[in-house]
Amino acid sequence: MKAHELESQAKTLAELESLASLPGVLHPRFGDLSRGDAVVAPGAPIPEDTHVERDDMIVHLTVTGKCNARCQGCVNTVLTSGCGRQGIVDEFESVPERDAQLVAELARFARGDDLSVALYGGEPLLEPDRLVALMNRIESMVNSARVRFMVYTNGQLLRSVVDSHPELWRNVFLVSVSVDGRDEQHTRHRPGTDVPAIRAGLERLCDVYAGEVLFWSTLREEQSLIDCFQQYEEFHRQGLVTQMFWHWVDSPEPYAAFDEYLLRYGAEFEMVMVEYVRQLRRGLVPPLCHVNELVLYLLEGTRRGHSACAVELAENFDIVGGRVTACADLPLSIGELPEALQSQSLPDLSSLVAYRSVLGCDVCGVGFYCGGRCPVQVLAGSPLRTRQVCQLMRLHVGIVAERLTDISRAMRQHGIGVQDLYERSAYVARYTDVVP
Repeated sequence: MKAHELESQAKTLAELESLASLPGVLHPRFGDLSRGDAVVAPGAPIPEDTHVERDDMIVHLTVTGKCNARCQGCVNTVLTSGCGRQGIVDEFESVPERDAQLVAELARFARGDDLSVALYGGEPLLEPDRLVALMNRIESMVNSARVRFMVYTNGQLLRSVVDSHPELWRNVFLVSVSVDGRDEQHTRHRPGTDVPAIRAGLERLCDVYAGEVLFWSTLREEQSLIDCFQQYEEFHRQGLVTQMFWHWVDSPEPYAAFDEYLLRYGAEFEMVMVEYVRQLRRGLVPPLCHVNELVLYLLEGTRRGHSACAVELAENFDIVGGRVTACADLPLSIGELPEALQSQSLPDLSSLVAYRSVLGCDVCGVGFYCGGRCPVQVLAGSPLRTRQVCQLMRLHVGIVAERLTDISRAMRQHGIGVQDLYERSAYVARYTDVVP
């Protein structure tokens, strides 16, 4: 890490510490949400059984820096805005021969036999020929692990790419499609894409693909969770998506009207959880993957033991422009691993989460699940927003924990075990930002 980055990190930690005494939002049931003990997980009995998780290595690979959308808050809006930044975009373009070799070299660090390669951008479907060439080369070069692929897309080009490249989906197990609500809300925050085109693409995808389709919503302050959930329900009823995930967007700016947003999010999430419990009582596993993962942690009384993305463990990697990094969303000089491929051991990345002691993660009542906020928000975002998101996380966990008795009773009634909850939905959280 460079000297100016160390100085910036020290300043961020000092700001985080200075904000520790600020009072938080007063919630009618949980009280002051700035308190680490505002929400505490109910003491779980010794579980009758525990779930076993997948241990595949995940390599995220940027296919292209180009994007056909102009999503609010997305770095690609800056990179492709025509402001003389095309050279930077070009740096993100994948070279199939080079990047497949990097994936093959990283595969030797895999704990198990499976390797999942997540292909994203930019918008990877802008480069379908390159995408197919990359996938073919990775499959031919990685011999020691079973390789499968994920594709992250905004969905606007799905229909045309399915028509032109049906072979692309042969070894894909998860397609993540960004949908931020019904058409009006979605278009407002993701200009350049629209729900009708995404729907048409998903309908066409069903003709050639039978894997998981994740409805991924990015929640900004002006957005409604319920609006996203209602669009997900429509797509799910039509058989176009199989899972849902949402997260709060990381940002360099704090929430403008945080008290209002937190209470609105809480009210809308409670509406979602009413439907969640209703479905469980009918014997269904509601496919809200990150909610199901949280339910598993609550039922089993276990702790994550690391940050949600596990960046400090150096078990998953990002490849951007031929460089291997612990996280593509951090400045490359912070997370880059230049010596990893020449050595037999990976570097110590614990400094990336040194902020946890300042945030009080180890004594926070929801730290068992959260594991410490994402380093991208903490190290590259607003310290005040980081503190705000800690409050949102306590509210989120508290709302689920309040319903744990009803959830466990419904699961027992219909013979839904913890491994069922994991295999039918919660496992997908591993391939997302994990916690909201």
